Amino acid sequence: MRQLCWLLVALAVSSGVQADDNRNGIELLLQDPLAHDAPANRCAAPICTHLVRWIDSAEKRIDFAIYGARHQSRILRALVEARRRGVQVRGYVDRSLDGSNYYASTDDWVRQLGGVEDDQAREERARVGHFAERCARPAGFDGPLQCLAYDLGDAWLLAEHASREDFVDPEIGSVNKIMHNKFFVIDSKRVWTGSANISDSGTGGYNANAVLVVESARLAALYTAEFERLLERGPRQNKAFESQASMPLVRLADADIGVWFAPQHDPMETGVRPLLASARERIDIAVFFLTHKQVVADLIAAKQRGVGVRVIIDATSARNGYSKHELLRSAGIPVKIENWGGKMHAKAAVIDGEYLVAGSMNWTSAGEGVNDENTLLVRSPRLASEFEAWFDGLWNSIPRLLAAQGARPDTESRDSGSACDDGVDNDFDGLADDEDPGCGASP
Repeated sequence: MRQLCWLLVALAVSSGVQADDNRNGIELLLQDPLAHDAPANRCAAPICTHLVRWIDSAEKRIDFAIYGARHQSRILRALVEARRRGVQVRGYVDRSLDGSNYYASTDDWVRQLGGVEDDQAREERARVGHFAERCARPAGFDGPLQCLAYDLGDAWLLAEHASREDFVDPEIGSVNKIMHNKFFVIDSKRVWTGSANISDSGTGGYNANAVLVVESARLAALYTAEFERLLERGPRQNKAFESQASMPLVRLADADIGVWFAPQHDPMETGVRPLLASARERIDIAVFFLTHKQVVADLIAAKQRGVGVRVIIDATSARNGYSKHELLRSAGIPVKIENWGGKMHAKAAVIDGEYLVAGSMNWTSAGEGVNDENTLLVRSPRLASEFEAWFDGLWNSIPRLLAAQGARPDTESRDSGSACDDGVDNDFDGLADDEDPGCGASP
């Protein structure tokens, strides 16, 4: 699997589909969630300062596709100033069925920048098929039922997962398809992309995030083409499926890059899972949501063939009825749930100290097959080493007891770092800090 995946890169380059970009480079920007004790309208983290520096240097055009924006005035000011000096600025954001956006500053960005489109016209309520239930539904859980079975070699792990409420898409907490990308293309030669939303908790530096910044005209062309697809898509229209074999790949001086856009490239099935299946020594994963049932099978199989597997997930996502962290733990795979104030918001992994996975896609079936996303698979021992050092630091910062079966810190409590003093409703119950019982004298 591993050889097949990256043989495609070599063939694409040697056959002339993509010439080398040897003069260009790639950097990995990793955000430490312990660096700040609250979200803020700041631009101090490299994931923000690097983006602003590129925007300030733009000469011709800036295209961006982002989930939304909140309290990032320095980035907005840079875009406004770029537009005033004659740079073409085009944007694309998410809109729900009612025309709203999750982030409070999005409408202000639209007003100030102009030329910002959205995906509201294509929104429709996702449809769930009616299937015969193959396992017993747990009492009090009305959402879609998953019946799961994993082969542990000497035993079987059986489980049933469902949400308490019967909403359509349990993995993204929404009935809508979402435009979940976070990327900028600058002057047709620079790409900024990854897991960080343009927000006080994202680019503002509160959450754990992974961002790639790449100087490559060829990679920029791929992202520009995806941006054009977003703009050209008609009402209720999805992007046509494209086979992996048709996807161009890019070679830099010390990195091979493949980019998968969801849903048309089926990134989990054709990109991420083959790498997991080929792992021989080590898999380290840092993700916000991990609900993808086939990925669980891949990780269990990897452990059974002797691969060391570690996973860090977000405490909020661990409350989701479809989270697979307890199944992984039952299979003997160490999973730690973060206990910071900010969130584990990366969607990244490193395999065998050589391959890096990064991008905007949560490891869910909705991330793979419903939302607009982008995922990069990068062959680079240098970047893999940087990610491993970051991952080790985060892993060691989380107490060992939070890897135990059933362990999960309350996201709005003194057990989660600065969560009781950050001004954020971390558990989405309408109460923040001292107003939340979790932060009270008797949580």
